[in-house]
Amino acid sequence: MIVIDISENVLHVDIIEELGQYDWEHARWTEGKLIAASPFREDNRPSFFVNLQTGVWSDSGAVDVSKTKGNFVWLLALLKGWSYGMTADWLEEKYGYPDLEQLKIKPALQKLEKSTEIIALSGFDGLEPSEYLEKRGLTKSVQQRYGVGGDSKKAVMPWRTKDGKVANVKYRRADKKEFWYENEATSLNELVFGLDVAKRERSATVAVCEAEIDAMSWCLLDADVVGIAVGSSVMSEQQMELIKRLNVTKIILGGDNDEKGALLNKQAKHAFGGLFRLEYAEYAPFKDANEKLLNISN
Repeated sequence: MIVIDISENVLHVDIIEELGQYDWEHARWTEGKLIAASPFREDNRPSFFVNLQTGVWSDSGAVDVSKTKGNFVWLLALLKGWSYGMTADWLEEKYGYPDLEQLKIKPALQKLEKSTEIIALSGFDGLEPSEYLEKRGLTKSVQQRYGVGGDSKKAVMPWRTKDGKVANVKYRRADKKEFWYENEATSLNELVFGLDVAKRERSATVAVCEAEIDAMSWCLLDADVVGIAVGSSVMSEQQMELIKRLNVTKIILGGDNDEKGALLNKQAKHAFGGLFRLEYAEYAPFKDANEKLLNISN
């Protein structure tokens, strides 16, 4: 446990539990420190550390000034793709001891937090189908529905606003598991992959997944379902509100068949229960929607 002071509230945060939700490459855990490859850039030599007693962290090889060092709240914000304030509020809600007299019941639909201006990107219309995505079982027609594609070296998966404007893009190398995004673009925590498809096709059922490929796989697993993705095992408040505004009747909790997927499903159940019919995805014995698709297709 570490002690964090947020808005004059002293919180005892389980730093090991919070950090353990992420995959750390070349990680070495000691009693007082985590040393690993940087989660924010390509890093072959571990140059990132977190002090497990204080939560202070540093990335000695960082180029981006905002990702060189900071406190634990800022680290979690970067890992989750949230704002600092949103992360602080989340920690207070999870670890705080609220004054019962000040507790208020939140409305089912809340006013969307004022977002940064959406940065519309161009040059992503009419993408050629990706051979890599086809090898993952995603047909040309499904790629066209989601407006994704690529070339021989990479898959290109644009994240769009509800009205179809490209606001960020995820790239995935075809030869190994390496991802990157557009630099000057809208933060993913303000977007939901596939939201435009669900709105355009007026689907009655959506499956909430972590990754884009799993979301697209759902269209082939069940013709009546549109898959959407939030990009991680934790949804931001903005993403939850965007999903709540979909005109759907049922939400499938489609997190991966592992601990992180269970975390997403738990959060989704809490956020959407009572507003929509909920159903858990059945992946076993497979890990996720795409693995299930590949196995039942062969």
